[in-house]
Amino acid sequence: MTVALEDTFSGIENPIRPDRRKAWKLPDPVPAALSPPVDESIEALDFAIREARDADRHRHARTLMRLRDDLLQRVPGARARAAETDAEAILQSVGRVARPGPRGRIDPAVADAVYDALRGPYRLRMRYRSQGGDVRERDVEPLGVLLGPRSYLVARVPEDTAFRHFRMDRILAAESTDEWIALDPAFDINAHASEAFGSYHDPAQIGSVAWKFSPRAAQAASEFLFHPEQEQETLPDGSLIVRFTACGWLEMAWFLYQWGEEVEVLEPAGLRDLVHPGRRDFGIQP
Repeated sequence: MTVALEDTFSGIENPIRPDRRKAWKLPDPVPAALSPPVDESIEALDFAIREARDADRHRHARTLMRLRDDLLQRVPGARARAAETDAEAILQSVGRVARPGPRGRIDPAVADAVYDALRGPYRLRMRYRSQGGDVRERDVEPLGVLLGPRSYLVARVPEDTAFRHFRMDRILAAESTDEWIALDPAFDINAHASEAFGSYHDPAQIGSVAWKFSPRAAQAASEFLFHPEQEQETLPDGSLIVRFTACGWLEMAWFLYQWGEEVEVLEPAGLRDLVHPGRRDFGIQP
């Protein structure tokens, strides 16, 4: 094994220690074959840290930062500095597109408490401000978090068996208790998220959705992913029909507004009535 080591890596030092034992030392810097890939890893971690901070996922950002620092400590100083410089250059060269719309700020301590409760899973005790401004103490059984411009905590409450959605930015304080809760095996956060076009859920609106895009807009519409489980149908005249099942008519109306007269809502009727007065002939918006 020692012969194989010396044959594989050049410059192996083979000093004899004071106690007469032999040792083998790899040259400095450590050969690239034994060093973890750094450049692209630091770049990817820096992007992930920025996105986590932008989404108020501060705990994830701190964890990613620790992983980044640990990785840099495993490589020679010169290589670590070069990786950091390259990653910073890339990060500064990639801008973020502004996404207009309401955005609530989430208290990092609240987010930590929510994730602690989800990990348990434990009951969560929180102070919550309602839309009307009333503040009350709530004990809930957290099921998951929906991340978006407005993030929601999905949870059960003692007085109701249905899912409740609490806006994360309206949770003033939160504490993960040591009260263990039983998870609902039938609940899946991804399936629940797919029931809505955005992050807001209205069970009364969940149903079939069908949009018909004109032949002029069909190509652009075919490049969009409107919903993870959408189905598309191209008609003989070149128009495109997109179908999926979800709720969130108001968020759908905001999105459809940019397509102007190039889209027609086939169903549901409630969404069709909501969109029609707001149509504008702006042409296709890529």
